[in-house]
Amino acid sequence: MKQRKKIPIVGAVMTSFPYFVGADDPVTKLEKMMDDHSIRHLPVQEKGKLVGIVSERDIHHRLSREVSVELKAHLRARDIMVADPYVATFNTPLNEVVSQMAQRRIGSAIILRRGKLAGILSAIDVCRIFAEYLNSTFPSGGSNEAA
Repeated sequence: MKQRKKIPIVGAVMTSFPYFVGADDPVTKLEKMMDDHSIRHLPVQEKGKLVGIVSERDIHHRLSREVSVELKAHLRARDIMVADPYVATFNTPLNEVVSQMAQRRIGSAIILRRGKLAGILSAIDVCRIFAEYLNSTFPSGGSNEAA
């Protein structure tokens, strides 16, 4: 009988303990955190509760590149965040989360455990996981043949 592999839960492959910001943090802080940590998504919390997410793309699409540093210092995360982001629980099967990300055309999912921020799964994480899967399934490295 063929052994069946079980689809992992998102909690096993997510980026744990993600950086996050407060709803009243200035956009300049968000940009600095993203630059300092080479990340593109920041969950937004208020009083310990998740209230939104800000992506690097949100910053660049909602604010003109010519916006002054002074104006960015006055704008807050709450002003540019996406409220009610896609959230999954720690035990959700990975395929469900990835499928939802694709259907919604979003670059990340916020992962909660017992109602608290536990992690984030980004498109980069999905690419890493898929590369690991391909390397383990096709250990020879593949071939140069066209599909």
